[in-house]
Amino acid sequence: MNCDLDELGDIMLEAWRLHQELDPYCSNEYVDSLFSFASPYCCGYKLVGAGGGGFALLLAKDIQCAKELRHRLEHEKHFDVKIYDWQIFL
Repeated sequence: MNCDLDELGDIMLEAWRLHQELDPYCSNEYVDSLFSFASPYCCGYKLVGAGGGGFALLLAKDIQCAKELRHRLEHEKHFDVKIYDWQIFL
């Protein structure tokens, strides 16, 4: 990987796919619907941490997608989430 967000997103998606293959119970309907909702704005996503509440890491395609996704998540009643800003320095 050489400063390529799409490649990082692909790695995140592959890691998530493998995690689900190894542990079919690592996700649930809520997480699946969150990732489906966020997918058009993201080049990658996965759950991180050791469980016990969950932390979804979403990698937006660009700054505009990040802003739009944040806005949509803040106003979507189905998702009760706390949003933390993070960024990658390339």
